[in-house]
Amino acid sequence: MSPNTRSSDVEGSRGWVAPLLAASFGLLWYLAVGGGPTLNPTHLDWLGGDFAQHALGWMHFRDAPWGFPLGGTPSLLRPLPMTVALSDSNPWVSLALKPFTRWLPRDFQFIGPWLALCFMLQGWLGAKLTGLFTPNVLQRFLGGALFVLAPVLLYRTGHDTLCAQWLLTGMLWLNLRPRASPRQAWTSLAWALLLNALASGIHPYLEVMVFALGLSLLATVTWKEQHLSRREAALALAVLCAVPAALFVLFGYVGLGVRSGSAGFGHFSSDLLTLVNPMDWSRMLPGLPTAAGQYEGFGYLGTGVLALAVAALWKSRGLAPQVREQLRARTPLVIVLLLLALLAFSSVLTVAGGTVLSIRKVVAPLLPLLSPFRASGRFIWPLHYAVLTGLLAFTLWRWRQRPAVATGLLLGAVLLQALDTTDLWTRNHFAPTPWPRLKAPGWALIDASYRHLVLVPPYVHLSESPCVQSAFVERDYVSFGDLAYRRGLTTNSGYPARLSETRVTEVCESLLADVARGQLAADTVYVVDPARLEAFQRLGDAVSCGTVEGFHVCVTRRAGGFSDALTRPAPSPPGTSGDSPR
Repeated sequence: MSPNTRSSDVEGSRGWVAPLLAASFGLLWYLAVGGGPTLNPTHLDWLGGDFAQHALGWMHFRDAPWGFPLGGTPSLLRPLPMTVALSDSNPWVSLALKPFTRWLPRDFQFIGPWLALCFMLQGWLGAKLTGLFTPNVLQRFLGGALFVLAPVLLYRTGHDTLCAQWLLTGMLWLNLRPRASPRQAWTSLAWALLLNALASGIHPYLEVMVFALGLSLLATVTWKEQHLSRREAALALAVLCAVPAALFVLFGYVGLGVRSGSAGFGHFSSDLLTLVNPMDWSRMLPGLPTAAGQYEGFGYLGTGVLALAVAALWKSRGLAPQVREQLRARTPLVIVLLLLALLAFSSVLTVAGGTVLSIRKVVAPLLPLLSPFRASGRFIWPLHYAVLTGLLAFTLWRWRQRPAVATGLLLGAVLLQALDTTDLWTRNHFAPTPWPRLKAPGWALIDASYRHLVLVPPYVHLSESPCVQSAFVERDYVSFGDLAYRRGLTTNSGYPARLSETRVTEVCESLLADVARGQLAADTVYVVDPARLEAFQRLGDAVSCGTVEGFHVCVTRRAGGFSDALTRPAPSPPGTSGDSPR
């Protein structure tokens, strides 16, 4: 089960063949489950939920001036702090595309191409990882295909940045690849630093996992392989800590006075049976019960991989000493994987949804550190991929004298894994979701004299501040965010991944107080919740109010343009009675 030294020889000649085939399989799999339409960068009619949040963040960033923090979007959620990091808009990709914004279509999304790239990179690195255990090109390809088919990857396509799970596969490859000299150790650490830098600008959860796997690599090359002195290890550790910390500040993940809140830690966890629980994934196997919120901890290995485990481990009890020896040789990695799994299981350990142990009191002092990662169930992914790697290594080692058997088992696992994926047959993972664009002609009358588009009260998605409670819904913040983007306005509403409830309340109350005093800005279009409309109506002739596309809209009265249009009755389409106010 040790990395195959013969594999290194293949790497130098045709080692790219299997990764390329596996990457191609990754793209084909993405198309097979319905991802084809998403590859059109001008196609927005599938971007619902979190996708809309991410697309809107990119749209506002592409027109924003450069500033600090990097990726700032001052036109979104104004005056609250907002960046592409806080809108989960893939900071690295957004930054890479911003210099080309003048040449890109106004309706432009990179989420679909990014998802396809993630599947391809997962295949590439999965084949590289499998190549540590076999020089056989077909076996490497099949191993890479199993990484592409990992249920935890397709399951996460609803949140594009979390699909960069190739970072975890890459870190496992770095941890397990053989190193014969200090130079090779430093090369591995340099690659680990690069993956940490990438993860820091993709998603914080992934960076925590990548960083932890970087620590296991550092411990391995220092204490197990003795390629680094303690002083060199300390220097490497300092750099490994400093780069992500600096990037977190640079992108605005920290330092803006926002947080995700502690509510939910222990709720969005993994069940102890998550690796073998299909939930609703399998067409063949029934799901086991889970507690509410444990969808975040989905870690099912897949029916094909479970079948491979049964075949590989059948009558293998006598091989246990060799397995223990291999695990001891990788003690730092094993420890890190178990710690991440413990974090995934969180403060309440469950089996099939039933609580078996609560350690809330033990965890309570650590909540300030853990609360930003309340969806702790996601930390099961490294263990998922490590178990898959171990099964591949064991299968290839056990039948090393009979490679045809090993190849047949891997092929069977790939076919079963693919055919038992419900989404292959339903193709509903990227169901059409019309982009909620406002189309009434009245919006086109908003001229350059207006600079701000303000919802009263602000819509701040997932905020629990009583002040922002209204009849506005999630779709509305996207509609007006899109309108603000197209008309070159700012908007006070949005969906921040992290926020300050105190600051949200202050901004909301200040806005409502201004309205109550009649202190309206002449350069602002106010979209008013029905419950707040009376405060505008009391201002009499100082304002012009009307309905546009079913929304109550008010501005300070002026001659001509949008102000006059609001006071004129909107023409009703044939067979209707006009707009229905919202």
